[in-house]
Amino acid sequence: MQIKIYYWKMAFWRAEVLRAGLFFQDIEFENVTEKDKIAELRAQKRVPFGALPVMEIDGRILSQTQAMATFVGKLQSQETKNTLYPPNDDIFAQANCDEIINGCTDVTNTIAKTFGKSEGVEEARKELIKDGGRLNLHLSGLNSIVCQDGGDFACGNDFGLTVADLAVWRLVGWLSGGAIDHIPPEFVLSFPNLKKIHEGVEAHEKMAAYKEKFWGEK
Repeated sequence: MQIKIYYWKMAFWRAEVLRAGLFFQDIEFENVTEKDKIAELRAQKRVPFGALPVMEIDGRILSQTQAMATFVGKLQSQETKNTLYPPNDDIFAQANCDEIINGCTDVTNTIAKTFGKSEGVEEARKELIKDGGRLNLHLSGLNSIVCQDGGDFACGNDFGLTVADLAVWRLVGWLSGGAIDHIPPEFVLSFPNLKKIHEGVEAHEKMAAYKEKFWGEK
């Protein structure tokens, strides 16, 4: 299977859930970040919704974050033969995995509404994070649907690491990294389950190698 991921050289969660998911499963893929190649894909009208990332699998294009993450999660590790998605005999757990990824999208869309504003950004973002604010509401909801068994993994300890964990990991990293003005890094870390997932994925045995290869960290 020939897999390509098209996205800029940015560690944004929508792309990282795919990159890390494939890497952790020892599945080879081409990480396409060059602007000219992305522009060529657009010129060919192969970006269905006009947004990245997209995946190319044996010449066929797949888009939409949850669909791509599910696809990656269902692939089988070449080394362990495990997957990063709950098995077909537990369709509720599968739905929960998708629910978590879509929850990450809701959080992103809420913040994105404050981008591109020339004024009022500080007030808008402070409004989002206060009690009853929309971002506070979405992160509270996301916190409530992960680790429902009290364990360390998003979909439950029975399933271990899944693409849902990877999505939450990078979303929390984005929000706590200080890149978004007027949203304190400690805000997202105040949600205990989200913090626990982030720390757990950061401690994964393959994380150092992943960051060195894709982030240039040593």
